[in-house]
Amino acid sequence: MSPVSDPSVPLPARATENNPSPGPPGSPPSGPADPTASYDPASSRKILAVLWVLLFATWSQFMIVAPLLPQISVRLAVPEVHLGWLISGYAISMGVCTLFWGPISDRLGRKRLLMLASGLMALVLFAHWWAHSYSAMLLMRVLAGTVGGALTTGTLAAVGDYIPPSHRGWATGWIISGFAAGQIFGVPAGAFLSGVMDDRLPFVLLGLLMTAAGWLAWRWMPTLPPTPSISWPAMLRDMRRHLTTPRLLAGCGVGVCLFGGMGLFVPFFPLWMERSLLLTSQQVAWVFSIGGVAVVISSVVMGRLSDRIGRSGLIIFGSLGVGLFMLVSPLLLHWPGGAYLLFALIMGCAAARGSAFRALQTELVPAGELGRYLSLSASLENIGYAAGSALAGLLYVSFGFSAIAAASAMTGLIVLVLVRGFLRPN
Repeated sequence: MSPVSDPSVPLPARATENNPSPGPPGSPPSGPADPTASYDPASSRKILAVLWVLLFATWSQFMIVAPLLPQISVRLAVPEVHLGWLISGYAISMGVCTLFWGPISDRLGRKRLLMLASGLMALVLFAHWWAHSYSAMLLMRVLAGTVGGALTTGTLAAVGDYIPPSHRGWATGWIISGFAAGQIFGVPAGAFLSGVMDDRLPFVLLGLLMTAAGWLAWRWMPTLPPTPSISWPAMLRDMRRHLTTPRLLAGCGVGVCLFGGMGLFVPFFPLWMERSLLLTSQQVAWVFSIGGVAVVISSVVMGRLSDRIGRSGLIIFGSLGVGLFMLVSPLLLHWPGGAYLLFALIMGCAAARGSAFRALQTELVPAGELGRYLSLSASLENIGYAAGSALAGLLYVSFGFSAIAAASAMTGLIVLVLVRGFLRPN
């Protein structure tokens, strides 16, 4: 058995973030001297399998909320204007708490963090069964967001720990496909179960899956050597540097736009399809499922392509595609059946830019501070998603879905400016 596939045997020294190559005194760690020297494809796939299951369970419990909003609205008698907060509350708590999970993951280690967070998430998902009021459901979503930041940041940082830069686009693409699988299988299954039984049941079942994911993390993830202690003042200095370095700040800004645009569009798209296009809840779930298939194909293919042709071009291409297809989505009133194709195109373009962007993020800072940078970026991204979701509720009630589509499309133009101005290859 190879060292990476045996959790009891640490990785070779030069493969870890804690043994960087030497540099000038006072310089930040530069990462492994030769990341590909210890790269083992077979054992790396096993690690990615663990991360895939964790991300699948994490994103399934998040993505399933939007298609369930109509049922939740009826069961809890929630006005439409307040529904967006079930998503915004998750995103806000995730954004705030992720600031702390990133530094904790750098000190505690990815494996321990993911085991802890998966256990906590399972408990929160089980507790959804007792959400008999809007305030209780909102509290459950806030608690889920509190832990969700640890899982998303931990899985992405683990890619930076174990996978060399030459393979990170491929690895990130596979990781993102775990998110897509939640749309393909989790969302339709959740819609079916909520339709015939109760809209809280999908969360309980996902809690069982999260428990299994935590066991896989304990069983299969390798144990890295302890990370040298990092003081909180040093972490705050790193955060300040990340926010004042134009290239790193632009990286965070791109993430905010990507998530903010999706936060504007996704929450009320299912509601609009049911009430304006007259699709059933199960048909809406299949729209999301087909979109998930597009994400799987696009994230894997485009992630690998980004290893060969570069990240920035794919980010721009994907963002312009997402913006264009969102902009024309109100035309579905003349062809409701086109929702299946259009949402697949939106999600395919989003996956293309997402896999390239996540791979690019792991290359912007040294490995030793990757968790802190990703946590800062994820925090801002989720605040952007929360702001988009809250704004979407106001736009939908005041101006209709066309205003949401136009506002969502504008975020792609901002991504174009940031990438061309700051994130092109040096």
